[in-house]
Amino acid sequence: MRSAPADTYADGTRSIISVLRPKGGGWQELPCDKRWTMGYPARAFYHAETEIAVISAVEVANDGKIDKGPEYHVSISRKTAVGPKRCDSNQAQWVLGQFGMAGAEEDNHVPNGVVRNFWRPVATGLVGLECECKAEEPAIREDKGDFVWRP
Repeated sequence: MRSAPADTYADGTRSIISVLRPKGGGWQELPCDKRWTMGYPARAFYHAETEIAVISAVEVANDGKIDKGPEYHVSISRKTAVGPKRCDSNQAQWVLGQFGMAGAEEDNHVPNGVVRNFWRPVATGLVGLECECKAEEPAIREDKGDFVWRP
C-alpha cells in the first residue's frame, strides 16, 4: 500500500488518532468520501481475493449514558459483481484480526443492512464496556442468528 496523507476530519483538521489500517497483504486503499462517516477521519480498503470492503474510522459515538471517548469503527461488507453483500461472522473475525480490533463490539442499527459495524474504544481500559442499547433494545436476528441488529 502506498503512503497516504494524514488522517483528517472533513474540515481538514488533522486527527491526533490514526485510523486503523490492515496489517496483512492483499489490501488496496480506495478513495473514501468523508460523508460516509459523518466527517470523521476514515479510510476505505478493499481485499479483492475475499471481496471484502472495509471503512475504517475514528469516531465519537455517545449514547448519552456511557462516554467511551473516541472509538475505532470498522464497517465491513462484501463487494460483489451484483452489489454489496453482508459478510458472515467468520469473515468479520478475519477482518478484525487484520485491523487489530481484538475486543471489538458488534453494534448494528440498520434493518436488513449489508454492513457489519464493529466498535472498540481507543482507551484500552474501556474495551469490553458494552453499549447500553444492547440491554434496552430488542435484538433482531437474521441469517440464522449470524447477524444481529437493533432498532
